[in-house]
Amino acid sequence: MDVAHRRWDQDWFRLIPSRFPPVDVYRRLPPPIRAAAPDVEARTNPRLAAKARLTGGPAAVDENSPRLQNWNHAPFAYTNPEGSYLLSSIHGAMEVADSEEGALAGAIRRREIFLSRTSEPPLDLDMRLLSTRIAGEFADLTTMPLDASQATRWQIGQQLLDAGWAGAVFRRAERPDAQFLSVFDAALLERSVQATHYRFVWDGTVVKSVYDFGTGREIKRGDLLVDDTSREAA
Repeated sequence: MDVAHRRWDQDWFRLIPSRFPPVDVYRRLPPPIRAAAPDVEARTNPRLAAKARLTGGPAAVDENSPRLQNWNHAPFAYTNPEGSYLLSSIHGAMEVADSEEGALAGAIRRREIFLSRTSEPPLDLDMRLLSTRIAGEFADLTTMPLDASQATRWQIGQQLLDAGWAGAVFRRAERPDAQFLSVFDAALLERSVQATHYRFVWDGTVVKSVYDFGTGREIKRGDLLVDDTSREAA
């Protein structure tokens, strides 16, 4: 596929669901069950199964490799049922933004789509910002129309993946001044670092604001993304 490309080497940002402060996921289990829970998870968790495959055999991956860090490995082990911006749900990919504001905008749209699927009532959702250094040569799709359909984007993404591209940089309608990167190859990732915690305030229709635990600042939705009524998969 003939496409513009360039090299990027910088920190990128994304948000994941979290808890503030962090909690032990097994803390509510009685002691005997809690002791066995990690082994049960190791047998049934697809991310851990994928990790075991990568760390065994003649082409084994170093267990300390950044690609096996939980935060880095999960996007490729758990495919998104909604698909990603450039790939359908059959492929795993990590999507990141070149700024914290861009990451917030993208995360808001994904959460809104997810919560609207089941008409969730108003609630608060805690999110954690991650920073990841990524270096590589990627397809440059920043001139792709912001209103490109999902079918068009997925077709382009599939062509890039089939051609062996490590990923692509693009723009999104909800935050046109930011650049976003879809990473197809986890080998390009350095270790992710935890940063700010946020709380998304869902009013039953949209995420109306974001609370920054680090500064105590409330950020209005309109300060982060261009409003639209589209609920197409992000």
